[in-house]
Amino acid sequence: MENEIEKLTQLLRTQGMNISVYEDSFLEKSIEKRLSVTGSQSISGYCDYLRANKGEAGLFLDSLRIAFSEFFRNQLTFAYLEQIILPALIERKKKEKENEIRIWSAACAAGQEAYSMAIIFDEIMENAKANITCRIFATDANPAELTAVQKGIYQMSSLGKVTLKRIKTYFTQKGENFTIAPELREYIDVSNFDLLDSQGVCPPVSIYGNFDIVLCSNLLFYYKPEYQKQIIEKIGHCLATGGYLVTGETERDIVAKHQYREIFAASAIFQKTGNK
Repeated sequence: MENEIEKLTQLLRTQGMNISVYEDSFLEKSIEKRLSVTGSQSISGYCDYLRANKGEAGLFLDSLRIAFSEFFRNQLTFAYLEQIILPALIERKKKEKENEIRIWSAACAAGQEAYSMAIIFDEIMENAKANITCRIFATDANPAELTAVQKGIYQMSSLGKVTLKRIKTYFTQKGENFTIAPELREYIDVSNFDLLDSQGVCPPVSIYGNFDIVLCSNLLFYYKPEYQKQIIEKIGHCLATGGYLVTGETERDIVAKHQYREIFAASAIFQKTGNK
């Protein structure tokens, strides 16, 4: 099977697609699904199908883009962010006479993570005596996901961890859809950015990075270790001194291998080793 996958990899590379970055078992499962959908009996047969059907390469690539997300996905992580991290950042900004908190939601999918952070910040600032703003840079390599962020329309399935009070405050319901409130959109800056693109370290729209918090959740484990390292190093270059990297709970061991320490047990919130 390994040789057949290599043939498929080479074929897709001629069409400008590099699937060699993906973790082996994930890639194999994705291929098996496309074989089943297309009725191909083997990878060689699927290669023939790809050559004969121009749209299939794009469909295969889409199948590799796992975009499932939900608001406040890891409740423990968001509890730490809401009750400790963001309040501490606000106090630090006040002392240092700075007026902006910068957050990057990398591989943001449809924006649930970015808007979750916007909700938390908006609530905190209701009672905070500070003139501090928050800019949340939501980036993804998939234009369709960025369009979804800009629309800000979600189904109830992604709002299962949102309190009823927050739903009433920050969403407008129409039928089965829930539209994000305009005041939350003002926090979000949406742009295209590929974490594996060697040409840039930070999202160009952010100009210089210097992020207080970077959220990159449930992405790393889809890639081979060398590409995990590349993504983590890129994020590290964008973090402000003392900044935080937030990952998925199943990715904690991956990050811990790359000079990061988890600041609360099982929180999936990290700082670079040596940061104060």
